[in-house]
Parts: sequence; structure tokens; C-alpha cells
Amino acid sequence: MSQASSSAFNTQRNRYYNPVSRIQSLIQNLDAELITLCKQCSMPKNISNSNSQYDDIISHQAGSPLKHTSLNNILSQARANQATNSSVGLAPDAHKRQLRNTYRTRVIDAYRNRRIFTVYGNYHTVRRALVRRGWLEKLPAGRHAKLQNMSEDSLLEHARRGNDYEAVVISKMINNFPSFFIWQSKAQRDLFPEVKPFRNRVRRSQFLDFSTKVGLVGCAEQERWFREDGVCGMSYPRFYRLGANSMEERAAFIEDYHQTQARCLLRYIKEHRPADMVDMEAGAVLSNTIDFALNKVKAMIRQKEHYSLDDARIKLPTPTEMIENQSFMVQSSKVLHHGSKFKINEKVMAEYSRLAAQYLDQIESLRLDYRWDGCRNLWILKPGYQSRGIGIVIRSSLDDILQWTSNNQNRKYIVQKYIERPFLIYRTKFDIRQYMLLTISDTQVTIWTYRDCYLRFSSQEFTMDDLRESIHLTNNSVQKRYKNKVNRDSRLPKNNMWSLDQFKCHLRHVGAPDGTWAKIYNGFKQNLVAVVLASLDETELVPNAFELYGCDFMLDEHFNPILIEINSTPDLSPSTEVTARICPLALKDCIRVVLDVPRSPLAATGLFERAFQVNYNVHKEMDGTRPLELNGTQMKLLDALPKLRNSPRTRLLRKFLNNVRTSTSSKFVKDKNKNASNTPAKVIVGKVGTKLTQVGSRMLSANAKTTLNSKARENLALQYTAPK
Repeated sequence: MSQASSSAFNTQRNRYYNPVSRIQSLIQNLDAELITLCKQCSMPKNISNSNSQYDDIISHQAGSPLKHTSLNNILSQARANQATNSSVGLAPDAHKRQLRNTYRTRVIDAYRNRRIFTVYGNYHTVRRALVRRGWLEKLPAGRHAKLQNMSEDSLLEHARRGNDYEAVVISKMINNFPSFFIWQSKAQRDLFPEVKPFRNRVRRSQFLDFSTKVGLVGCAEQERWFREDGVCGMSYPRFYRLGANSMEERAAFIEDYHQTQARCLLRYIKEHRPADMVDMEAGAVLSNTIDFALNKVKAMIRQKEHYSLDDARIKLPTPTEMIENQSFMVQSSKVLHHGSKFKINEKVMAEYSRLAAQYLDQIESLRLDYRWDGCRNLWILKPGYQSRGIGIVIRSSLDDILQWTSNNQNRKYIVQKYIERPFLIYRTKFDIRQYMLLTISDTQVTIWTYRDCYLRFSSQEFTMDDLRESIHLTNNSVQKRYKNKVNRDSRLPKNNMWSLDQFKCHLRHVGAPDGTWAKIYNGFKQNLVAVVLASLDETELVPNAFELYGCDFMLDEHFNPILIEINSTPDLSPSTEVTARICPLALKDCIRVVLDVPRSPLAATGLFERAFQVNYNVHKEMDGTRPLELNGTQMKLLDALPKLRNSPRTRLLRKFLNNVRTSTSSKFVKDKNKNASNTPAKVIVGKVGTKLTQVGSRMLSANAKTTLNSKARENLALQYTAPK
């Protein structure tokens, strides 16, 4: 609780109450309870032979026998009448006062214990988890809107334990109190920041907001400073921002596109038999195309092995290089896209194949992400600030890519290398949805990863000849618009989702090495830790803030995870049997981590585990009036001045400085004698206790020698000691 809220609470608690009004309210409550008890204890008038029954009871007390059945009938009728009177017989005003006092007591207790929450949206799992912990809900304006327009008295008439009327009444009573737990959307304004509520939003700058495409690109640029083997490291396809003001990145992308085309040609040569690629008579491509590709990859290897800051500068190609690049693009496209053959013999082609394999192995050992490339040079274009597959296209032509980004500059497109060699399951592309939770306390930022996940499949078989979104985009929001292919493998799920257990069974079925899933999961953690650390410089470290992210990964052919994107508002709806199980569990475990762990560090966290923790301590003054303090000691360079050699130059310098001191001292003495009679002397005691005589605006020591200042001495020393 903040200082302002605590002071307001203390003021309210210590406020003086008039005892007369307090006693009157107590008397009214007691009267209402007394009337209720009297009506409940009174016997109904419609029971026949009441006098005789009472006589039987009295005679039974005196010792006369009484039938057991008549007594049971009386008691059963009394109980039925009591139940009727408890609900109907109570006076309406007294019943409302009783409910109102009960609800007010609960509201005050919830405020004192910081247990008021607000949830925007249909996150009923979060609501139920908070209600079970004794929290009261402050309803947003759109929830039970019709009931919120009713008066409090009308709501109290229909309020019953656990129904909507009771929830609306309590919400009206706590309308003026702040919420201490807020589950909201990303675009909503942060309410009640003064009480530091538990809020499911962690704010950061736009440049490093990894929940957007542009922000994830910024984090990928910064993560190299935090990379540590086995702890954090980001595996992310290379990218470029092709906006209106990014001419440098546009030039870098064009150069990367040409380099990728050269590697694609070498890979094509490596993966095909030499005899199938040559035709001495009808061949349309000359050998100089292969030489150009080999030289380009060789230059890349040399640059990666001897990387410097000068290599990072983008150098625009000369006109001759532009013509050579354009000619290479035309000739290589004939081979890659149309299957044209080289006009060389098979023996020379075999040597080219050997060199191509050698150069590819060298460059891929230096850049692991080059292993994901194929022979098509495909690039995927994504809007910078949209999700759920909106506006995503795949292109292979350089002119098409540049034209598309130029026509859609307002959408801030980024171009990213498409993964042409992913790990497939039954010839079908998939991705993995992994949850990450980020929590911020007063001194720590903690990264939590979920030990459960699920797979999302495409509805069509994977192929590079068709670039439709139904084949290459595995988002559930995209795939739900398409029907599964008829001749697709029957072992794939009809709802296009697998649980983690099903995926582990598949790994055992295909003969994956032991510990493959542990390797994949550790890769997830290292990627997410690297992203969070790269964004911390631009993150608002607000205590009690947290956020649940949906992170999408793919796997390469060696089971290495590749981070695709991170969503700040993941879809947690039970769309399939798989999500109907994992999503509610993830939300429940999220509430455990956020609310239970701060109270008890040993509390259960479900399937969330602590992946990494960053300690920070930022001391902020509440009033901001404390001045800046600088503490430290003066650095002592030399205990004593070094002794100079008795050289001719040193003797000349000393002689010159002594002459300057003598002439300057005589000049000051003359000025002192001249002004001594006109200006009265004033004695000042310095910090070290020496007496100083102040004459006019000058202050001289009584018996000290007058010398040059340090700057003049330094200039003279440099002048006479400099080499000739």
C-alpha cells in the first residue's frame, strides 16, 4: 500500500464517531434481529387443535404420556414454518439493512487486506481463482450492464449468495476503492498506479517491445551483449526493416539477398548429381555463374573470420558490380526456378560440386542460421505491429519484395528469411506454443517458463511450390478458415493440435536421440531469457507488474528451436480439446505465481518454473527533493614528484622559472606598497589556520612566495621539454 493510501486509511480509522448515532444504529440492528427471531420462534396459526397440542405438551411435561408421532408432526411443521418465515417473514427494510451491513463489512475487510480485483474480458478462470482466495470483484462498466443500472435497494431485494445481484451490489459498494489486481488489455490505460496493484501488463519502449515484430527485431540486435553459452542466446531468422527511412537497411537487405542467392545455387549443386546438371550442347548457363557464386561465398567466409567494425558499414556497389549482380541473378534463377543446365562437362561439374560443399560447410559453421536456407531464396514479409497472421505474405523475387514494402509503408513491414528446411511431422509444417510469465517485484525481475506446451499444425502438406498461407502459416486464427487436405496423413490430428505427450511419443517413434525434448526445452528458455535481458534497458520496472506471453517456436532439422514471435495477449480460449486442458491450467498457475509466491516463497507454482532472475535495486525518493550526492576520495597519483635528471635542459628550465618567480614577486611587492596606504588591511583565518592578508581584491599569504599558476607552469614545461 502506498504512503498516500495508508495515510488516508489511518485518517479514516482515527476519525471521531458520534456515540449517540452509533448507539442508535446498533439499537436499530438489534430491533431488526429481535423481530426476526420472534417471528421465527412463533408457532403458525393455521395448525388445527393447537390448544390441545399445547395441553398434550404440558401434560407430557407433567408425566402424562404423549404420542411420538404427534410431536414429530409439530416439529416438522415448525421447521417448515421457520424456513418460510426466514425468507418471507423478515421485514423488507430490516432484511436490506442486514444484507447491506454484511456486504459493507466484507468490503471494508477486502480493502484493508488489498483484495479487490477487476478483470476485463471473459477470463472466468482468473475470476474464479481470485474469488476462491477471498477477493471481491469490482466490475468493469460492460459487465452486467443492465444490473449496474438498477438501484441498490432493488438489487438487495434479489441478492442471494453467489448470484449476479450480489456481485453487482458489492461492486457498487467498492466503486470508490482502488483495485489491487487488474487484468486488462494492452491498449487500456493503467488505473490506480499509486497503490501499485498486481497488473498483467509490463510496459516498455516501442523499440524493444518484443511482443511486436519491430520490437523483437530490436531485441535481436541487442541480445549479442547478453549472450552466454548455456544461459541465454537468441536463435532468430535474420531480418530487415524496410520502411521509408531505412535506406541503409534496404541496401543491406539487397546485399544479403544476393549472397543468399549465391548460397542457394551452391546448395543446389551440392544436392544434385553432376550428370543431371550438365548438357554440353543444350546447356543455357555458363560456368562463370558458378565462379561468381563461389567467389561471393568465399568473400563471406573471409569477412566472418576477420570481422571488424569497418565490415559492418554498408558499402554501395559500384556500377560494374551492379551489372555483375544482375547478370548472376538472371542466370542463377534459370537454374533454380526453371531447371536449366550448365554448359560444362561432368568432370568439371564434379569439382564444382566438391567446392560448393566445402564452402557451404565453412560458412554454415560460422553462421548457424544459414542451415535453415534452401534453394528458393524465399522471404516472409510481416506487418510490424499486427498479429494472428494478418497481412503476412511470402515472396521470392527481389523486385516483388521491394515493391510490396514501398506500397505499404504505413504498415511498417519487416522482411525475414523464411525457414525453408524446418522439421516436419508427416510432411506437415507445425509450430510450438510455449508460455512465458514475467514478474516484477521491488528488487527482482523473474522469468518463468511453463513446462507444458502444445503443437499447432497446418491443414495442408508442406511444399515450396505453393506459397499460400494455408500451407505456411500455422496460426490457429489462420488455419481455422481452411479444411484439412483430403489425402493428408491420417495420423495427424483433425483439430490440428497435439499435446506435449503426443509429441514426445512421436519423437520416440522417429528414433530421436534420448534427451531431445530436454534439449528443445532448454533452447526455449535460453531464447526467452535473452529476449527479456535485451529489453530490460527500456522496461518500466513497476513492482507487482506481470505479464503472460504466448511464444511461438519452430524446430530445424536438428531439433534446434527457432523463435518466431511473442504475443502479449495469447489466445487462451478452449478452441480444441488440447487448449481446453492447458489454457485454464496455465491461468491458474499464473495466479499462483503472482499472488501466492510473494506471500510464501515455498508456495506451489504449478507447472511454472523459474528460468532466470535478475536482481535490481533502484532507490527513488518519494518527494524528489534529495540532492545528488557524489561520494569518493581523491586519487593520489604520486607520493612525491619524480626526481629529474640534472641535464642541461632541466637546469635551463629551473633557471628560467626562478627568474620568473623573482620578477613576479617584486611586481606584487610594489603593488602592495602602493595600495597599502589606501586600503585597510583585513585578517582572515583560512581552513588550515594560516593568517592571510587581504588587500583590495587580492588575498596573499603573509610570508608566502608568489608563483605562476599551474597552467602557466605546464605550458612552460611543455615548451622547454619538447623534443627539438
